[in-house]
Amino acid sequence: MPGPVAFFLGGAGLAAIGWAAWTLSAGLTTERPAPETPYQRGLAALVHGDRDEAIEAFAETVRIDADNIDAYIHLGNLLRERGEADRALHLHRELTIRTGRTATQEKAAREGLVLDWIALGRAEEAIGEARELRELDRRNGSALKLLLKAYEAGREWDRAYETRAELARAAGERGSEALARYRAGIGESLLREGRIEDARHQFKTALRLQRNHAVALLRLGDIYYQSDRTERAMVLWKGLALAHPTQAHLVLERLEAAYFEQGRFGDMAHLYEEMLARNPRDARVLTALARMHAKRGDLAEATRTLNEVLEIEPQSLTARLLLVNVYRRRGELSRALDEIETLLQSLEDTRRYVCSSCGAASEEYWSRCPSCSAWSSVA
Repeated sequence: MPGPVAFFLGGAGLAAIGWAAWTLSAGLTTERPAPETPYQRGLAALVHGDRDEAIEAFAETVRIDADNIDAYIHLGNLLRERGEADRALHLHRELTIRTGRTATQEKAAREGLVLDWIALGRAEEAIGEARELRELDRRNGSALKLLLKAYEAGREWDRAYETRAELARAAGERGSEALARYRAGIGESLLREGRIEDARHQFKTALRLQRNHAVALLRLGDIYYQSDRTERAMVLWKGLALAHPTQAHLVLERLEAAYFEQGRFGDMAHLYEEMLARNPRDARVLTALARMHAKRGDLAEATRTLNEVLEIEPQSLTARLLLVNVYRRRGELSRALDEIETLLQSLEDTRRYVCSSCGAASEEYWSRCPSCSAWSSVA
């Protein structure tokens, strides 16, 4: 009778034979995964943000499969993003008259067409196409957003606002803050176009929607100041500074200039004290206070305040430049040179506002980027 060892060896042998049989019959004959198609490669490139690779892959797809409508749609959109809106328009227009497309594909092609018209500066055609899309499916929220883009491109601000209000209702947005923001954004666009009275109307409407709306207070104050209504401008700017401490820096230099013109530096000092009582470590308010001390000739107090600023914000270019000037006026040239050396070692980009979406830089703050219309999240 065989022992346990013989039994084990026998079992192992059977297992080995079984494994060999599987290897010869199935394991080595399993089909390999199909190679990745150009279309799949294009989709993967899109996911990873590689636009150039995606364009190449989708272009290869349509060369070998002219019936792949989705590839054409993607290719058109990518070409537009790369600045070739005319080629994108050609592709999307051809797709709208092709047979065999699904309802989803037709919608995607026409949406691409709207964006192509906008990119080419042909807002009238974009609005017409977007309106048709909206009428085809009034429950489609994306069609309404596209119509809003078209109205904005065509500077049809009243219709744009109505569309934005409709979007707010559809999304169940409560309160009027979003609509006030949109009104103020329209006002800024009109302001850049030189349409001052129209802009004034938009800012006033924004303030009716939301009391103390920061952008409306800022811009309406600018309009009053330019029309020699300085007192009214100061009231609005001061209201912004007190209602929105984190955005007070937007009006500090404006208020300073206005108070200086009227010889009321004492009132300005009281305003700074009031603001610092709410936020004692606000570096920008402290810098403005130091600048006021320097203008009044109180260089010792200006120095003390600027050193306080640099403890809070060591990289502040404005504070360090001001300190260089204060040391120079005090005759402390070695200290001024030390500050200049520190500046050179840690020189920072002097552009104050950079759009996080498109990278466009501006010395002026705008609530919406003038280049790409993206909303600014931080002032």
